[in-house]
Amino acid sequence: MITDKRNYVYWLKFRKDTGPLLRRFLFAASGLFFLAACLHLTPLFTKTGKIDVIFFFVDLGISVLFLLEYVLKNKVPLLIRILTLIGTAIFISVLSFLRSGLLGTGEISLAFIIISFFVFLPPFPSLISAILISIIPAIFGICVYLSILLFPLELGIRNESPREWYFKSVSLIIFSILSGFLIQRLRAKLIKNIVYLKESRAKILNSKKHIDKLAFYDSLTQLPNRYLFEQSIKNRISLGQNEAFVLLINIKGIKVINALHGIGFGDQILALIGSILKQYTSERPNTIVASLGGDEFIFWIENSSKTRIEDAIVKFDFNNNQTLTPDRLGHRLQYRVSGIHFPKDANDLNEVIRKLSIAMNVAREESKNHLVWFEQEMEKKIEREQKLKNQLEKAIENNEFKIAYQEKVNIKTQTVVGLEALARWRVSEYGEISPEEFIPIITKSDLIVPFGKNIFQKVVSQIPKLMESYGNQIKISINISPIFFLFPNFNEYIIEYLKENFIDPKILIFEITEDVFIDEIETIQKIVSSLRSIGISVSLDDFGKGYSSLHYMQKIQFDELKIDKSFLDEIATSDRNFLLLESICHLADSLGLKTIAEGIEREEQIIPLKKTSCHIVQGYLYSKPKILFE
Repeated sequence: MITDKRNYVYWLKFRKDTGPLLRRFLFAASGLFFLAACLHLTPLFTKTGKIDVIFFFVDLGISVLFLLEYVLKNKVPLLIRILTLIGTAIFISVLSFLRSGLLGTGEISLAFIIISFFVFLPPFPSLISAILISIIPAIFGICVYLSILLFPLELGIRNESPREWYFKSVSLIIFSILSGFLIQRLRAKLIKNIVYLKESRAKILNSKKHIDKLAFYDSLTQLPNRYLFEQSIKNRISLGQNEAFVLLINIKGIKVINALHGIGFGDQILALIGSILKQYTSERPNTIVASLGGDEFIFWIENSSKTRIEDAIVKFDFNNNQTLTPDRLGHRLQYRVSGIHFPKDANDLNEVIRKLSIAMNVAREESKNHLVWFEQEMEKKIEREQKLKNQLEKAIENNEFKIAYQEKVNIKTQTVVGLEALARWRVSEYGEISPEEFIPIITKSDLIVPFGKNIFQKVVSQIPKLMESYGNQIKISINISPIFFLFPNFNEYIIEYLKENFIDPKILIFEITEDVFIDEIETIQKIVSSLRSIGISVSLDDFGKGYSSLHYMQKIQFDELKIDKSFLDEIATSDRNFLLLESICHLADSLGLKTIAEGIEREEQIIPLKKTSCHIVQGYLYSKPKILFE
């Protein structure tokens, strides 16, 4: 059944190609019949014989008929054209047999029509038709046998023999079967090859479409990729679009979702975001969206303004979509957006994306803002940061950092009880670089451990001089970066270095901030216990600035708390702030901790401090950081 259906499909597809073939066939036949008609006129020129008027008009009429069918093209149905050929061949054959008996014209006509059957008809109908046509000589033989048909003597005695007519009929039947078998086999192979070629071509086209999709679209989100986005923008520009806004969107919550539910679930979310963005832009013909891979998407927006775009960004929220609700995802999706004005801020697409990335870095830092527009100062900042980054490694290797010390003062005795070591760096091109600027660069550059060792070693080398200047009871505080604090064998390194330089560990206080404790509280417990066991004090810096300090105080034994400046700025004018400070001091006292107030800059802050148990202060009111020995 399947084979028959396939063969039928082959035949339908083959028949589709027989139309042009049949037209050419009709044109050739028209020419041949016209030539035959002309040959009947040769007695006019040779002056011998008579003109066969009947055959002249028959051949000429058939030639005109075929020519008309050729000219009318598809207006004449295929079946009518085939029947015309069959009818003409039969008419010529019968007329030839009646006029000339067994001369070859009739047989040639029948052989011609038999071949035509096998070319233009399906296999079984063509075989039946060919056999029926082959019986025509046998019919003439019966007519001769019954004396219904008598031929003149000049046509030959063979025409009066029924056996000759039967022999011709049998010959035509054999010819039909053999030629039909051969043509059908050849045609079947030809049809299969044609179908195979067409199917192969279709597969190649489908493969090409698939390859094009991979080349021009993101496989995960089904959005255009960067290449197609760039081509689309170039087309827009070539058509006269000379102004637009370009936005870069970074999805924040995907990494958390991957961690909670797996990468597969995160990919599903990105695919959903892609479909939402695609639907959003399909309703806005002046907007193009593409995926830059991962969790970043880029927009091209025409005929708009910064104000309208800012309003749209504020209103647009993935979490309002039913498919991306926080309850379903287990996490609220957040996004950062950077924008640029094309071609005002950049007139090249590569430059556009580069500057969008610069603005995106700012957007990530300014977590309160959803949209950050690119400004030239951002690029200058990046250039400055890159130059500083290139110089930092050399600065650490060449020991270029200097140590400034800020005094800690007991406000009751007005004596200096401690010093905090602070790193300082000067660059010839920029002058003094603030720690708030170079410390983050060091952290990003993975230089924090060699930097931490450099500062620690320099402070240790200056301790003898500090003791000469401030006395043997002085305490030296060093800020320890979270990365350095958690560095493998940190304790062993500290203990070994102090022994090598004959420094009493009791002189040192390590100040650590609570960000060091994230996910590492058990490790921190061991490190702090080990440090305290050899006499090094540990201080919890910036107490109250974060959210989990009380939890850490419950788990880890510290020696002192440094109260963050934010609690102390308004203690002279705010009863609430003073009560909060007083509560912190009571808490520290109950746990046996010293308290230190940092950032004291005004005299009026001292009066309420004296009412509490916090008597050690640090700030510009008493001392600014000073470089003492270099």
